[in-house]
Amino acid sequence: MLDFPRCANRYASAHASGFSLLEVLISLVIVAVGLLGIAGLMSNTLKSNDSAAMRTQATAQAYNIIDRMRANMTGVFAGNYVVGMPSSAATGALPSTCTGAACSSPALATYDIGQWEYELAKLLPQGRGSISITPVPTGATYTVTVRWNDTRAEQALSSAPPATSFNLVVSSSF
Repeated sequence: MLDFPRCANRYASAHASGFSLLEVLISLVIVAVGLLGIAGLMSNTLKSNDSAAMRTQATAQAYNIIDRMRANMTGVFAGNYVVGMPSSAATGALPSTCTGAACSSPALATYDIGQWEYELAKLLPQGRGSISITPVPTGATYTVTVRWNDTRAEQALSSAPPATSFNLVVSSSF
């Protein structure tokens, strides 16, 4: 009489332990799929952050050349800072210094543009820039364009153009 309840308990515990193992395996599969999804999101986030960092560098470099132009207004008014968009990034060495008293306004403009192009090529992938002047009735508008290769963000977001541009427009009252 007493043996019957023990047999029923043994059968029930053996059946329940197999069911728990199946639950653990299913849980592991669900967790693994979730972790793969999180890894994919992290990868896209890193690529987007890289693109944002490059845009920040482009903005800083555009303001850098504007500040250099403010320091050499004679060169600006003479048109020494007008530069077309080069077909490729600068590959030369850092330009020589122009810190002596004999450095003229055109020489300072050439030095500033050389420094700027060097920094663009160093900080941005295939970074290059241009500066244009558009006369307006009250003076002029200066447009600084910085262009770089942003294919990494294009691959991540599938909507970003491979060549990204940043334009900064400043009036002559700067």
